Amino acid sequence: MSSKIAVLSLEVANRIAAGEVVERPSSAVKELVENAIDAGAGRITVEVAEAGRRHIRVTDDGEGMSQADAACAFLRHATSKIRTDADLFTIRTLGFRGEALPSIAAVSRMRLVTAAPGASCGTEISLEGGSIKGQWEAPSPPGTMVEVADLFYNTPPRKKFLKSPATEFGHICQVIQRLALGFPKIHFRLLHNGASVLEFAPVRSGRERIQQIYGLALVDGCVDITQEDDELRLEGVSSRPLESGLSRTPQEMLVNQRWVKCPSLAHAVYEAYGTYLAKGRHPRFVLHLTIDPRSLDMNVHPAKREVRFSNQERLHEMVRRWIRAAVSAQTAVSIGAMVAEFSGPPTQPYTTLTGPVSSGSASPVDRAAEATQPYLPAVDSVVQPLGQIAERYLLAQVGEELQIVDQHTAHERVLFERLSAEFGQGNIASQQALLPGRIELPASAAMVIRAHGSDLERLGFEVEDFGGGTFLLRAMPALLTQTARVDPESLLRALVEDWENEVSTVSFKERYHAALASMACHSAVRSGRRMESAEIRQLLEDWREAGLPSTCPHGRRVAMRLTIEDLDRIFGRQGWT
Repeated sequence: MSSKIAVLSLEVANRIAAGEVVERPSSAVKELVENAIDAGAGRITVEVAEAGRRHIRVTDDGEGMSQADAACAFLRHATSKIRTDADLFTIRTLGFRGEALPSIAAVSRMRLVTAAPGASCGTEISLEGGSIKGQWEAPSPPGTMVEVADLFYNTPPRKKFLKSPATEFGHICQVIQRLALGFPKIHFRLLHNGASVLEFAPVRSGRERIQQIYGLALVDGCVDITQEDDELRLEGVSSRPLESGLSRTPQEMLVNQRWVKCPSLAHAVYEAYGTYLAKGRHPRFVLHLTIDPRSLDMNVHPAKREVRFSNQERLHEMVRRWIRAAVSAQTAVSIGAMVAEFSGPPTQPYTTLTGPVSSGSASPVDRAAEATQPYLPAVDSVVQPLGQIAERYLLAQVGEELQIVDQHTAHERVLFERLSAEFGQGNIASQQALLPGRIELPASAAMVIRAHGSDLERLGFEVEDFGGGTFLLRAMPALLTQTARVDPESLLRALVEDWENEVSTVSFKERYHAALASMACHSAVRSGRRMESAEIRQLLEDWREAGLPSTCPHGRRVAMRLTIEDLDRIFGRQGWT
């Protein structure tokens, strides 16, 4: 009987291993730049073409390699970082497994040119699909240059699942930004299709680097964090409670200069804010934790994105306590202003919508079937406002029914229907701003904005590019300027997040459905805002004219209905007069 189990060929095994390390072009960029940092580089230049699909080149002025080391570098698990298993618990470098170069080489055509300091000549190696095609001496300055061409040329399924060029390049920008956060004294430069996109000159402190990447507005809206004890050091910035955002950007956590995804530490930050954070708002933070390498395990995730701590509970408590102390100090100063802001009447009331509200039948975007079903009773029923509960829900009598209406989702649905109707007739109408708003965005978000300029125009935005991450918002959808407290920057960030996560095969209808839904959601009256009787009446009337839809465009419930029969049943009145 023949054996069912067979040893995979080295070529197949390498491709499988590469799939764990190299998920997309940004993964290759990350591994190559980390190698450059570990080599002691003071200047790193990254050049990509077609968002890294066609070409990636990383050049550094680090130590470089000898001819013998260069050849060994493409052997799996060949590394200069560790020698024994004990070294895994004292890791101070970004790389240590010896997997990056062979993994990238296995799914690309690669060329490496390197020279050690003082060497009379460098070494050049050419590879294809992980196999060395040639090695020879070549002139080279001290340092290393790695070129990656035709990434995933031999793994079509992996290439198929890449997202749009703008999204993939956004991931590359994010990788460079996160590495730059951990190493402020290194010069980073990123070019895309020959044009310089990012450049971070060396700075003296992490705070200066944060300002380079995210702008002065973010840093000015944050409190500085600098705390330490015998085992831990936490430094960085975290937003003041009144400067929190609708999105989670940025929320960056670094451990020993390495960016990591650590839900437990993020949870500690949220716990630190507690009730200082308004519902639906999120802290913005960039934090760097320094800890003894023996107290953590970096060998958890193939791409080293996760970390495990030996004393998770204590670490969580210290981070929570330190952030809480900083936030409390800020809140103590501004508590009077906060009380005044939230106890008074709304400064910008909910505004009546002019013109008919579409039922959605003429819209070009898809909607869930449930969302378009009218909320019985009939649309022509009289809607009688009864009041507001907890500044969140509205009470209304609709015909002979009692309806409990979520004020945010109801308004969101009304705005979505109106935007859809406008969009179905062409571009959404714009309104020019008296004073254009200046918006600072991270480089990755800026690239997405530039790639979707025509989409923004169709959606009613006029955005002027000032270079870098700076934009002027000269106009926005006229309908949204009528609503209360619209934050244009948060609105644009929401659209960017939608487009960053957009797959390359998304349809026209799906793209604009998501965009219109985000616009409606971020412009609707918020939960937690007190509404006057006239506002409540107008919102309920607009909801009725929209056909009493049962859900918002994201599928959340708008209202709960209680019929006379329901009330009789609750109070035990069946059969009574």
